[in-house]
Amino acid sequence: MSRESESVVGEIPVVAHLALGIERLILFVTDARIIVAHVGKRGAGALATSALFGRLSGGFEDVLKSGSESRGKRALQSISPEKILAANKDNFHLGYGEIVSVRLVETPLAGEMTVLTRNDKFDFQTHHPMDNIVGLLQIPLGSKLTVERLPVDARSERKH
Repeated sequence: MSRESESVVGEIPVVAHLALGIERLILFVTDARIIVAHVGKRGAGALATSALFGRLSGGFEDVLKSGSESRGKRALQSISPEKILAANKDNFHLGYGEIVSVRLVETPLAGEMTVLTRNDKFDFQTHHPMDNIVGLLQIPLGSKLTVERLPVDARSERKH
């Protein structure tokens, strides 16, 4: 597939834990690869906010974070895969051929996503709906994708 015809088919907002804080990322899923785009870092206080407010923390954080980070995130959503990669020197891609496995685990507070490549392991957390993630990754990854879900009764209990 030529890079000119490559298109972004979806995105998965995730966070990666750092030694002191978290890094917000967006995984742009294309028909050829996953592009990991850096959005911004948060200090140790962000961990408490994220755990305490769960899904609400994203909206709360948007009010507090810098305008440039918010503008940067919106800009990434409307550009080509090559421009997403060029937008930040730390952005990179994972070709589907180099991915060994992706494990999705549904937990009560957030989904966990582990991406194992031939050379690296990436651990992410996300509040993005698990079904949406599976829908984006199931066809390009096939048997490399494993999904562990909570039993239906446990999912309904956490909504109350």
